[in-house]
Amino acid sequence: MVYRDFGTLDRPVSLLGFGCMRLPTEPTPDGDKRPIQAEANRLLRAAVDAGVNYFDTAYPYTGGFNEAAVAEALRDVRHQVTIATKLPIFMVKEAADLDRFLNEQLERLQTNKIDIYLIHGLGLKRLDLFLELGGREFLDRALAQGKIGMAGFSCHDGYDGFQKTLDSYDWGMTQVQFNIMDKFNQASVKGIEYAGKKNVPVVIMEGLRGGDLARAPKAVQDIYDATGKGWTAPEWGFRFIADYPQVKCILSGMNTMEQLTDNLRIFSDLVPNAFTQAEFDVCDRVRETYETLIQVPCTGCSYCQPCPQNVRIPYIMTQYNRVTMFDAMEDSKKLYDDTVASGRGADQCVQCGLCEPKCPQNIPIIEKLQEIHRFFNR
Repeated sequence: MVYRDFGTLDRPVSLLGFGCMRLPTEPTPDGDKRPIQAEANRLLRAAVDAGVNYFDTAYPYTGGFNEAAVAEALRDVRHQVTIATKLPIFMVKEAADLDRFLNEQLERLQTNKIDIYLIHGLGLKRLDLFLELGGREFLDRALAQGKIGMAGFSCHDGYDGFQKTLDSYDWGMTQVQFNIMDKFNQASVKGIEYAGKKNVPVVIMEGLRGGDLARAPKAVQDIYDATGKGWTAPEWGFRFIADYPQVKCILSGMNTMEQLTDNLRIFSDLVPNAFTQAEFDVCDRVRETYETLIQVPCTGCSYCQPCPQNVRIPYIMTQYNRVTMFDAMEDSKKLYDDTVASGRGADQCVQCGLCEPKCPQNIPIIEKLQEIHRFFNR
């Protein structure tokens, strides 16, 4: 296992981090889902035995049952591992909620100290609220009391929002989405390099875009195969990320032993600054090829939201794009059907037109929503 130093944390962390959001689940009596404890125990303990020591969870994952499942799986090896979880700032209404969530999470995790405590999804949309509610003082107090070991934040904003958030507090770490496709999206490579200049360790989420980049369409696979490297699509994805020395841990949402075993193989020798220019050029061609497969040029900025009819416009367009970009017809149709069943599908659009003037990409949203609904119902 490869390890990298992690700022002021008292131990280096494994470059491969276990993202626990995707643990195998089973239905609950009330129709929700929770992790299958036996499977969580088997996967997480196998990861620990192989040298993985960074485990990421969050308050709302898998119906709110994820933190407790992770705690139970790691109970006997708690002293060997670093556990990171996240405060759901999107559920916070008043200052007292900050302490309330932290104390509840300490109980869920069966610990008196959370190693790394992130503010979940912090950025321009919620930064002012967090600061107005005394967020900085809350984190200072939690650190001083020993309830948390390090304060961080996760972020899905663009670079400007990421930079403003990073500059708002003396953060111990940050977690961002970064992959071959998103080199210039969200925090982007510019954000990762900015964090590095401030000596803030970076943890990567969505390194394979939720698994999408692990399923290369033929046009992309042909580019990989032409190199003669013999690397799989996931290997190209992880090697690309690991080349950045600012990246200290790459999360992978493993839910099978086969995925864990393959990742352990890939991560066994990853070092920074090992990619050649030719290999970066390959990743550029892959990105450009994926972009030619995009059906709707939606960037997910959400300027079109909220919709008066609660239509999940960016999400719906994402599912449409995934069909051609990642050969994900079956999965995308299921997710779209679930969206329709929840009353937030394209069929709810009343063509009010409020969204279209807000779209920086000038997408004919009404027309595209109709097209997408027809496509998934053909």
